[in-house]
Amino acid sequence: MVEHKAHVQQWKKDMVSEITKEITNYTTVAIINLENLPSRQSQLIRSKIKEHAKIIVTRKRLIRLALNLSKKDELKQLKDHLKGMPALILTNKNAFELFKMLKENMTSAPAKSGQTAPEDIWVKAGPTPFAPGPIIGELGLANIVAGIDGGKVVVKKDSLVVKEGEIIPPAAAGILARLNIKPMKIGLNLVVALEDGNIFERKILDVDVDKYVSDLKEAVLNAKKLAIGANILTAETVSIKLQEAHLDAKKLAIGAEILCDETKEYLIN
Repeated sequence: MVEHKAHVQQWKKDMVSEITKEITNYTTVAIINLENLPSRQSQLIRSKIKEHAKIIVTRKRLIRLALNLSKKDELKQLKDHLKGMPALILTNKNAFELFKMLKENMTSAPAKSGQTAPEDIWVKAGPTPFAPGPIIGELGLANIVAGIDGGKVVVKKDSLVVKEGEIIPPAAAGILARLNIKPMKIGLNLVVALEDGNIFERKILDVDVDKYVSDLKEAVLNAKKLAIGANILTAETVSIKLQEAHLDAKKLAIGAEILCDETKEYLIN
């Protein structure tokens, strides 16, 4: 019996070989999802970031095979995150810098029925432009808690319309469009990034940098206040505690009528 081996096209072998080599040359390897991204916009974004990152677009099976063949075992973790139309993005920026760069090159778009929610989609509490009528029922079908106030339809409380990763139903897509809510992000949609063996999912990377810095400054200030109150000497508190000790010693010397350079102006009339 003659055994026939499946013929593998040379370009596929070359692609797997290239990916296997390239993913070891960068500090950060990420998976992006190109699903629903118009080719024109894809080319525009890629031209903007080409100085900072390399993008490899090929078949999902070839990416998975290359990750399997990698000498770095940690890269195999990325196999479970190949969603939609996956591609690889390679860079020497850290994962947070990469996400910020990609986010800055995204635009908002209305949701369409059948699309996958990129994140939890909420409708915030507040007034709507709708007059009372059947719209109350339509809002309810989209999991939006609504009522009537002052002759207008209002959303009574923040309502989760679609959870991240779920398919957007027709009722939700229609209501979101009428409310002019555009939850879809058109761009290079980062799914997950691997940096120095650590996996970072999108929701972890999507941070408000300004708020993070503000919170960090407030935490440092509060820690300093606590250390001062608890008489803990650190590089941040030692000068303040020395000033307090000096002032207390001066008050004590004045009260005990101890004459010295610091007290003479108070004790000698």
